[in-house]
Amino acid sequence: MRNNIYKIFILVLMSINAFGQSPDWSVNENSFQYTMSIEGFINVDGKTLSNVNDKVAAFVNGECRGSARLLYVPAEKKYIAYLTVFANVDSEVISFKIYDSATNSIKNVEKTKVFENNKHFGNLFQAYSFASPSLNSSAEIVDFKFKDLKVIDKTAVGSQLTLFVDKDTNVSALNGIFELSLGAKLFVGTINQVSGSNTIDFKNPVEFQVLSEDQSVLKKWTVIVKIGTAKFYKKDAVCYAGGIIKVLYDDNNATVTLSKNGKLITSQKVTNGETIFNNLEVGAYVINVGGMNKEVSIKQKN
Repeated sequence: MRNNIYKIFILVLMSINAFGQSPDWSVNENSFQYTMSIEGFINVDGKTLSNVNDKVAAFVNGECRGSARLLYVPAEKKYIAYLTVFANVDSEVISFKIYDSATNSIKNVEKTKVFENNKHFGNLFQAYSFASPSLNSSAEIVDFKFKDLKVIDKTAVGSQLTLFVDKDTNVSALNGIFELSLGAKLFVGTINQVSGSNTIDFKNPVEFQVLSEDQSVLKKWTVIVKIGTAKFYKKDAVCYAGGIIKVLYDDNNATVTLSKNGKLITSQKVTNGETIFNNLEVGAYVINVGGMNKEVSIKQKN
């Protein structure tokens, strides 16, 4: 009987050594006057943790100021840590540590945060990242196009993208294919969009939100789809006759501008599907119509 008990005891010790124990991160809450709270997710080596035994803790000069385990939020289908940080003064620099139960390891979080009394950071949609190593903070749309649909032309001005498609295109149910910053996600409202597997109505401009991998940046983008595109023709200058640029465009009464060296020269309306700029000097011109820019060079022919 004693031998059996001894064997069981040895097995328990071996089990503890094999799987390790969660660190005893604790804080005497009664020793502090102030609190701030953080709603975040935990990521180690690019993997978001999802075990209720995983946890994060806050420290000031090695002193634990709060800890929290992951909790599952069924409505959002994600694991979140609700961390309360304690202090007696503002502006202390808070550092963080992660306990990864799967590997029984403790990781340091590179990012720190300054304590602010009674402040809350993060939410279920845009949570604070406790990550080792740090995650990407870019929230860019690198490329945007459509499945089974040719984009004739594309312009980008700031966070606005304009895509031109054939005039007979039905834009009420397009399947967007997009490339984002590393690890970022694209949303319409708070609904995540999957590249190549979505149906979006582009009859009007669509406002997207791009959430960076570390969820610290939420950037708004507008994608506009325009039906029809312009065609450009030119005639170089000959002897004393100036050059000519002709613009064909489906949208009558649209304004076409002509610029050179960054300065506006003139603007004209599209009439009967075209507009013509005459008597142009030699040089490089930029024509803008319907949000699309086109550079056309007039040369001198002998």
